[in-house]
Amino acid sequence: MPKKQEIVKKTAAAAPPTRAAKPKTPRVKAAQHSKVVSAEPVIAPTIENAHEVIAQIAYGFWESRGCQGGGAIEDWVRAEHEYRQRTAATRL
Repeated sequence: MPKKQEIVKKTAAAAPPTRAAKPKTPRVKAAQHSKVVSAEPVIAPTIENAHEVIAQIAYGFWESRGCQGGGAIEDWVRAEHEYRQRTAATRL
């Protein structure tokens, strides 16, 4: 059986010169924007606007019941209460 030839590695002599180390700088993890964009437009509350919003909330309660009959007045009162809670929370 023939002998295997030795493979001579000449990587030490042919190694490229090392690069200079870069100075360490802190990495920015999260950008903070100076402008805050609101998802909903800010509308000054008016009587007409409040009436429309309460009507939409009451309609949502009716839809959540499966569009079945029920207490329309109860839905309206519940919607008024929720509207007042929402507006009180936004004033803080």
